Amino acid sequence: MNKLLAGLLGPLLLCACASPVTQEPLPWAPQVVRGQLANGLEYRLVQDSTQTGRLDLRLTVRAGSVDEDDDQVGVAHMLEHLTFRSRAGQASDLRAQMTALGWVQGRNYNAMTSYDRTQYLLSPMAGTTQTPIALEKLAQLVFAGDYNAADLERERPIVIEEWRGGLGVAQRMNDQRAATQRVGSRYPQHRTIGNETAIREASLGALQRFQQRWYVPNNMVLSVVGDFEPQQLTQQIQQAFGAPAAKALPEREHRELPLDNQLKIFRLQDPQTGSNQVSLLFRLHEPDSRGITAEASRERLVDRMALSALLAQLRRQPLPTGVRSLTAQKTLIGDYSSVLGVAAGVDGAHHDDALKQLLTELERVRQHGLTAQDLDRERSKIRLLADAMLAKDESRTFEQWVTSLNDAAVQNRPVVAPHQIAQRTLNALDTIDLAALNARLNRWLNSPDQVLQFTAPGNRVVRLPTVDDVQQLRASIAHSSLAAPQSAPPVAPPAATFTLPSAGAPGSVLGKRSFTAEQVEHWQLSNGDRLVWLRRNAEDGQWRLQAESSAGYERRDVPAWRLQMAAQLGNQSGAPGLEAWRKQHKATLSLEQSATRLQLSARSNASIVALTTLLQSYRQSQVGAPIDDELFSAARDDLLTRVSTRPDAIAAARRELRYGVDTWQAPDQHALEALQSSTLNEDWQQLTQAPVTYYLMADMDPAHLAKAVGEQLANIPRGVAQPGRPALQKPGQRRADIAVALEPRVVLEANSFSEQPWTPEAAARVAALRELANQQLKQRLRGEASGVYRLRFDSELNPDTQRIESQLSFTCDPQRADELWALAQQTLAQLGRSVDAKWVADERMELRRQERKRLPDPTTQWRRLLLSERQWQDPRYLSRQTRLPDGLRLELLKPLASQLFPANNQVLLRVLPKVDAP
Repeated sequence: MNKLLAGLLGPLLLCACASPVTQEPLPWAPQVVRGQLANGLEYRLVQDSTQTGRLDLRLTVRAGSVDEDDDQVGVAHMLEHLTFRSRAGQASDLRAQMTALGWVQGRNYNAMTSYDRTQYLLSPMAGTTQTPIALEKLAQLVFAGDYNAADLERERPIVIEEWRGGLGVAQRMNDQRAATQRVGSRYPQHRTIGNETAIREASLGALQRFQQRWYVPNNMVLSVVGDFEPQQLTQQIQQAFGAPAAKALPEREHRELPLDNQLKIFRLQDPQTGSNQVSLLFRLHEPDSRGITAEASRERLVDRMALSALLAQLRRQPLPTGVRSLTAQKTLIGDYSSVLGVAAGVDGAHHDDALKQLLTELERVRQHGLTAQDLDRERSKIRLLADAMLAKDESRTFEQWVTSLNDAAVQNRPVVAPHQIAQRTLNALDTIDLAALNARLNRWLNSPDQVLQFTAPGNRVVRLPTVDDVQQLRASIAHSSLAAPQSAPPVAPPAATFTLPSAGAPGSVLGKRSFTAEQVEHWQLSNGDRLVWLRRNAEDGQWRLQAESSAGYERRDVPAWRLQMAAQLGNQSGAPGLEAWRKQHKATLSLEQSATRLQLSARSNASIVALTTLLQSYRQSQVGAPIDDELFSAARDDLLTRVSTRPDAIAAARRELRYGVDTWQAPDQHALEALQSSTLNEDWQQLTQAPVTYYLMADMDPAHLAKAVGEQLANIPRGVAQPGRPALQKPGQRRADIAVALEPRVVLEANSFSEQPWTPEAAARVAALRELANQQLKQRLRGEASGVYRLRFDSELNPDTQRIESQLSFTCDPQRADELWALAQQTLAQLGRSVDAKWVADERMELRRQERKRLPDPTTQWRRLLLSERQWQDPRYLSRQTRLPDGLRLELLKPLASQLFPANNQVLLRVLPKVDAP
């Protein structure tokens, strides 16, 4: 679904661009086999054998909710549901037929609907051995259409629950944004999900008319990636999809924004939103940049450069009190409609100030335009991206091919070879001058069709200006002579030059132990710290470092918020000039703190110089200067501004229910005002006293590593750890209700646990049972009871607590909450009945498939090394991981199923509608 101000800019992704002299369509990448059946169905195929036997199919129907008639609201999405109720002449419906094949919804098949398309996705469990049946089922989904009125009545409650589950402040604000951004068009009245009344009243005839009009082969694109033979697959596609006849398609002008060339003003507000901004939207039609020719691609490059330069200029300008930011983004709608949005973030009730600043900066752009310096910056960024693309090989992974073909079907563009994209981009770049960028900006900003949005948080009263107010203000600013925009960021005072202090006498490595099979070494350092060294490179040939201690934030003697604040500021502080030095040498370490653990981590280039610099940077965080007073003051002031906001009652109730008390105590105003930087310094020094285990992933010379470790790490003074303590759910059954929701729904959140020692094999068994539980819950609560749509069951064997910890959540009709909770309990209690030899064999096969990708993956190996060392203080997991699938055994899985969600430890929180909610 297109969303307001969805980022076209992104990271300046390159488009396939060419010299403007040609209107020839851009060439497709040679790996893509394309064709079209006689009935108009298009297909795009990529043969990829890197994952033996794998097959991925995606059928895109170029029709969505905006294509509905006025009496068909919501039917595009409802039809997506009903296609799975079709039988294609069989006794059971297609969902049941696919389930009988061993396919799991969400894993092997799925579907989705948006404003302008509906997609059906298939990835059969047995891969290419099931190609004919997969194509057959895909064709039956879109062409069979033999669902009936009874099927509609069975599916209707499920769609109602999908609608109900999507309710909330985010949806309410999105609806307001869409209604104002796309005012005058079909989009606001044709949300993909529809509305409750439309869902309850949708008729079978309305669904059938929509399918007959739009579900025709000449309105479909089939994308396939897999380990197949293209000529054979082409014949199979003809057999599955060739029979249905093409039909004439209606015009689609309704997908475009109708422009009235007027300024329209709206207030966007909700009692539960914190959004606070002023946005001015410029709506226009831009057909020239939406084609598939090289010239159209060049137009898109002009768009990207102009938008990027505008955004950079807005960010460079000084801001008055009450305005915290200026941003710009662009949204594409339909085949040629566009919306440029420029927004000002507002502090407090300074909306009028924000509007004035926004209009002033746009007028500054009109008066002065972009500069040659702006053009050079944009050209340099594009050139760097293109050169980097040319330097890489043109190979794509299986997943990247799936994404590329899917994007091509959705955006109606070709998949172009990366090197050709880069070369055409460089060719087009030389044809784009400053005049082109300024002309593009002027065209955008001079569009007379505009929308002004005032967004205010909560129930704050904000005066909405009239059209005359805005036009008079705009005219006043236009008649003033504005200074030229700042062409570069404000020059900061010269930073203090940082010189690394002497590290003193080096420490030493007292002992080493090798684990040859796992390519791991343990080093014991003279200060009590340890080094665990995995002798292989990380992703992209880089080296990876993590320093880990038991200095978590959950302690009895110090509030958690204070320890978190101390850790964050301590990691950022240091001697004058240290921050600039870290940025210059790319030696900044990221911090992550949990209840029981403190981690500082970073990656470096594969060189001893880069690694040594990283170790020096880490050392400064441990033995450097105290917490910076400016950082402390800014952080405390920020907390003070937020301390008066309404606490999260649901989160507090959830913690108290699980743990017996609310484990998180937010700082109050008195505590913050009394807080001194010296207190946080003491906290940080205490945190850094905890002994550290260093994890290093690098293929390097041991002598060079020993020297660097001795000089930078082994002499850091350590002391006694003050270990954190994880919050543990208390045993027993408990329930709490809290009536705060504005929506007509109940949210049920349930937790349970059982004691279980952690092993990799046991964790894999829990993961397999988690997927089975999800399938069974969806089958019972959605498929049979038609009572829920969004349901999530999560369960993991937590190595920190040595417990299986499980959570179940779903939304439903308040009238059915008790019934559905009882059904969920029953389903989980009987989970072991579904654990049979066939299911175990299928899961073992699926885990073997997954492990073929994980074993060579550096990220997976890194994560498993950490798990192994935390559990056993050795790397044995790396040598036994190949046996993980063998751990999925019937005699172990069946009894474990009863421990996934034991009744004696279940706690239930129900979030109910407020008594006065609509």
